[in-house]
Amino acid sequence: MLSFIEAIAKAEGFGVPNARPTRNNNPGDIEYGQFAIAHGATGRDLRFAVFPSPTAGFSAMRVLLSRAYVGLTLTQALDKYAPPVENETNAYIANVCKWTGLTPDTVLTEELI
Repeated sequence: MLSFIEAIAKAEGFGVPNARPTRNNNPGDIEYGQFAIAHGATGRDLRFAVFPSPTAGFSAMRVLLSRAYVGLTLTQALDKYAPPVENETNAYIANVCKWTGLTPDTVLTEELI
């Protein structure tokens, strides 16, 4: 089983050779901006942040999820994180649930992130 944060990274394509999240050390595909800069981003690749290492990217992702997603159900969180206008959100939710053992109604806590 994967952790919630690892499942999001997998859903975003982190670890796949030459995929943007892998290239950019950005497992959560965090957009470049003030948040990313404040959490170690060293540049940008189109609209996405580039981090100096996977560790830095995971750290930024953990902070983002802890600040903006705790208290939401997994479905609410992923509808916000990977909105249907850009993603196949239902498949994203199904995969994260399969990979983590969580349910769509699981309420996210600090411990899960």
